[in-house]
Amino acid sequence: MLTGSSLLNKVNEMQAQNPPAKMSEIVRACGYELEGKLQYTAFYTELLTVKGLINNETLENEISEENQELYQELCNRYGADAIDAFLELYDENDLGHFEDAYRGSYDSEAAFAEEFTADIYGFDAPSFVVVDWDATWNCNLCYDFDFEDGFVFNKNW
Repeated sequence: MLTGSSLLNKVNEMQAQNPPAKMSEIVRACGYELEGKLQYTAFYTELLTVKGLINNETLENEISEENQELYQELCNRYGADAIDAFLELYDENDLGHFEDAYRGSYDSEAAFAEEFTADIYGFDAPSFVVVDWDATWNCNLCYDFDFEDGFVFNKNW
C-alpha cells in the first residue's frame, strides 16, 4: 500500500492521464485491495491524511499505546472499517484474536449464512427450493457469529 507522498504522487499522476483513470483503478494501483475487494475507506483516509484534511491521530488516540502497533498492522491488512467494527463488539485487548475471529464482509447476515452453508456442506439446492437464509442466521448462526457494520466475526476464538 502506498502511503504519504508516494500515494499522493501516484494519485496525481493517474488523475493527470487523458482520460483520467477511474477511482477503482487508482485505488487498486495504490495497493488498497484485499482478497479482491477494494479498500476505499483505508485509501481515502490515508489520502485525506496526506493532504492534511483529517488527523489520523484522533483514531489512534482511542487505542492504548500498547495496542497501537497491532491496531495499525491490522488496519493496513484488513482495513480500518473491519477493525473498528471488531472494536464495536470487543475490547481493544482482544485485537490479538481479530484474525481468528474475522470471517469477511457481507451485505447481510443472510448472505453470510448462505455462503457459510455452501462452503461447509456444499449446498447446491435446485432453483425451485426456497431457503430462508435470514432464519438460518437467526435460529442457528447468530449464536456463533457476530455481524457488525457488514463484517462477520466468529465468537469462538
